[in-house]
Amino acid sequence: MAPGVLSIAFDLAQDLGVDLPAWGLAWARTAPTIILVPAFGLRAIPAPARAMLGLVIAAAVAPAIAVTRDPSLPWALAAAYEGLRGVPVAIGAAAALWAASQAGGLVDNLRGGREQASLPNVESGSTPTGAMLSMLIAVAFLEGGGASKVAQALIRADQDVEHAFSRAVVTLLASIEVSIAVAAPVIAASIVLEVASALVSRAASPAYLQPLLAPLKSLAILGVFALILERVVELLAIASLS
Repeated sequence: MAPGVLSIAFDLAQDLGVDLPAWGLAWARTAPTIILVPAFGLRAIPAPARAMLGLVIAAAVAPAIAVTRDPSLPWALAAAYEGLRGVPVAIGAAAALWAASQAGGLVDNLRGGREQASLPNVESGSTPTGAMLSMLIAVAFLEGGGASKVAQALIRADQDVEHAFSRAVVTLLASIEVSIAVAAPVIAASIVLEVASALVSRAASPAYLQPLLAPLKSLAILGVFALILERVVELLAIASLS
């Protein structure tokens, strides 16, 4: 039954004037974005649903590919090349979302947290604060038209793959800078708290106050992060849509 259904779908697409080879190449270019960008669900969305989402975005990319593709190139080789062209776009779209997760992870490390958030819609190994920031930025990305911007970037995907990967590396480095920038106030607060804790422990010697000071330090770091959370989300949201 399945081959019959596929044959009917193929014949219907041909009758409607749909260029299925170009659509398949567009899906190959789109697939890395659907796989890598956390805003598109990661493991939280079943693979067939993600494949269909890729086909929807591919529908916008297919007309551009239909005009520029080389018909003499074997389709499988062309699909592999289009997938390679889509990787830098995926990295660029995911960089700010990864930065959000890393910034949150840094906050949790500074406060001494060792928990991990086992959520299917964030990167594996994310900490609770990292998962929270990643989901907030993912919502901002989608609400701000991130999906349409990704589709436009896929349409304009650079044929010079080496240059495209160079730009992707620059984007990743910029995302690391953003991650450090949003965590800088918490890092500064952590240094101040460490110095203060050491001074208090020295003044109270021989009393051992470290078990009391450690939870207070954790609460203070979370308090500082709460004060700057709005600015952090704003900065990361701008980075995700740039």
